[in-house]
This record gives sequence, C-alpha cells and structure tokens, in this order.
Amino acid sequence: MTEKKKRVSLLYLAPVLFFAGLWLMGETGIYNDSNQYIAMHIHREPLYPFFLWIFRTLLGEENYLETVRFLQNAIAAFSVIWLTACLRRYFSLKSIMTLLVCLVQLAPHVITPLFSASGLVLSNGIVSEALVLPLFYLFTAECLKMVFDKSKKAAAWSLVLALLLSLTRGQMMFAVLLWMVMALAALLEKKQWKKTGIVLLCVVLAFGLRSFLVKSYNLAFNGYFINNTFGEVGMLANVLYAADRSDGERIEDEMVREYFYLSYDLAQEQQANYQYAPEGFLNRAAHLEQYHDMLKFDLIEEPWRARHDSEGFLDYIPENVESDRMAGIIIKSLLPAVFWRWFYDYMALSVYGLIRSVAVVHPLLNWYALFVYIFVILLAVYTFWKDRNSKAVRVAAFALLTVAANVYATSLIIMCLSRYMIYGLPVFYIAALLLLYENKKSFCKKI
Repeated sequence: MTEKKKRVSLLYLAPVLFFAGLWLMGETGIYNDSNQYIAMHIHREPLYPFFLWIFRTLLGEENYLETVRFLQNAIAAFSVIWLTACLRRYFSLKSIMTLLVCLVQLAPHVITPLFSASGLVLSNGIVSEALVLPLFYLFTAECLKMVFDKSKKAAAWSLVLALLLSLTRGQMMFAVLLWMVMALAALLEKKQWKKTGIVLLCVVLAFGLRSFLVKSYNLAFNGYFINNTFGEVGMLANVLYAADRSDGERIEDEMVREYFYLSYDLAQEQQANYQYAPEGFLNRAAHLEQYHDMLKFDLIEEPWRARHDSEGFLDYIPENVESDRMAGIIIKSLLPAVFWRWFYDYMALSVYGLIRSVAVVHPLLNWYALFVYIFVILLAVYTFWKDRNSKAVRVAAFALLTVAANVYATSLIIMCLSRYMIYGLPVFYIAALLLLYENKKSFCKKI
C-alpha cells in the first residue's frame, strides 16, 4: 500500500473511532417516541419498527436493543465513509479536505445531544433518525453519482433509498421529489428530455408503492390495511392555533363542530392560540413551537379519545381513523378563513427551520445563518458563472434543495426542531467547503 493510500485509510478511521466511542461509552437511549417504535404503533412509519422487530424476533426481548445500538453505530460509520469516498473521487480531495468532509458529517451527532431539549444521541437512540441520517448520506452519494456519471444504476439505487427514507420518516417523502429534480437535471444535461416521462412515472410508482407497503405493514402488524394515522390531527394543531372560535360556524357537521369547540376552548384556557403570541415574526414561531405538542396531544388527541370512548369506540385504530376524518373536515372548513394567519405561522416556523438547518436559534446566530446562506448562494452563482460544468455548484444546488424541501415539508405538519433539520446541515456545509475548494484550485492554477 502506498503512503498516500495509507493516509486515506487512516482518515477513514475517524468516523469508525467516533462511532465506536459512542457505542462503547454510551447507552441505549429510550426517548419519548421510542416505545411507539418498539410497539409498532399505527402512528409510526414502518421501516424502523420493522427493523427493531427483526432483531427482537431473532434475539429476544432482553438482548436485541444492544445489538440494534451496535448496528446503528456501524451503519452510521459506513455511511459517512461511503459519502466521503464518493466526494473524494469526484473532487480529488486532499487529506485535509477529506478529513473536513468526514467531520462535517459527524456534526449532527454532536449538535443534537448538545442543543436538542431531549439530549438525543442519534446513533444510540431507539429513534428513526438513527437510520434516516445514514440512509440520507447514502442517498446523497447515489444522487451525485447519478448526476456526475449519468449512471442508470445509481439512479435506481438512489430512488430505492428515497423510498426507504420515506418509509422511515414521513417528512422524508421529499427525498422522492428531490430524486426527481436531480434525475431531470441529469436528463437536461444529456439532452434526453424524451425520458422525462419515465422519471415522472417512477415518482408516481414510488409513492404508490410506498402507500401499498405502509398499508401492508399495518395489515400484518396492526390488523388494518390503512395508512398511518394521526397525520390529519398533526396538521390540525397549526390550523387550530390560527383559528377564532367564530370560525367553527363554517363546519357543517354538527358533531365535528362540537369537537372543534372542545379543543378550541381548551386551547383558550391554556393560551395556546395566536391571540396570545408576543409581537414579532420569530416570537410567533417560538410561541407556536411552545404549544404545538400541547395542541396535538393534550388539547386534541386526549379529549377526543375520551369522548370517543364515551361514545362506545372499543378499538384504538378505528378511533384514530375517526379522529383523522374529523380533523380533515375541520381543516377543509377552516383553512380558507384562517389561511393568511396559518400561512404567517407556516413561514415563521420555516424561518426557524432554515436557521436550525445551518445553526442554532439565537439572536446572534440568526444573523449568522442569514449571512451564510447569502454567502453560499452568491459563491455558487459566481462559481457557475466562471464554470458551467462545476461539480461543486451541483452539490450546492442539491444541498439548498435539501434544506428547502425538508424545512417546508416539515413546517406543514409539525415544528422544525433541530432533530428534524439535521439532514440539510452536513450537505450544506460540505457544499460550502467544496465551493471554496474548487475556487481555490482555480485560483492557484491562475497564479
């Protein structure tokens, strides 16, 4: 082995040692959502609960979580090495840049436990993020291969990975659309627009297959051929926040209207409504984030369940289906009237999401986030103006699309907590590094 290859091999030890350390010194993290994944709850997307079920079936209740934790750290290390090797090949990265790219990918595993309220250690936790982040790194690598090599194999693999991501977390359905954009961009470069129909058909089939797999999983493990429940209830929380009591008159179904009044009156008691938010755009986002979970769980789910139980619902899943049905009626009835207040909240939550995709919410770091977005966008435009074939610009486009898609998809249903925004952060800063690296190489050639 040459000296250069030895150095590269040693660099790849960084993620191995990092995740080995997390595994050896850490412990299995059981968080608020963990029990729902373990119980294969109807609210949760199927892939991660199924992953847990496989090892529970093979190893038994007592031992399987430690094995899962070991595998999560191993998969995380592999994904970092895979994406780093991919970028090293396309950009001929030197040792220092290779190490920086590695370290940037480790950042979410450091930031999340330090700055999230739960103190979540991603690769040690029994949470879907433990699989989603490594899968997203692999998806990123295959998307870049599809764009740079025009590889049909990479196109197929990246679509499969996008589908797996969407089966692990609902917000990651944006990965299928991101794949579509990157595939269409690859076709544009090859001037093969006749194949656009194939790409669009693949997207339709991916969403159709996802729905079928989710329903099949729920039939096998929960006894009902249905999609996951409580999606509509999650969306209702933000609509309820933006509503006035008089808006309930728009709901034609009398029984559904009573459920709306039940939750609205409880929200007023808790001041969980836009009327009680402090002045200011970001203050509004902070207020809504403070009350979102209360709205969803304490003011909608629990009182509705209690009333359903009094009405004779004996099975939890049909009860959830009914809650989703009523939530859907309320949203359709109210949204036209409260749209602009809801949209104001949506944009405020999105701003928080954009900040958390590159930094942490703080008066000073908010300005840093604005600066770094402007800097990367202007640098990408300048690099593209200089070189229309710039690979770094393509990575930057992928990164910015990832951030935007993740933020605006997540804000539709829930708030943009740090643990939901971790997917854009590494690719964004990798793109910034590659833009600087490409311009440095170009500058050095000139002198």
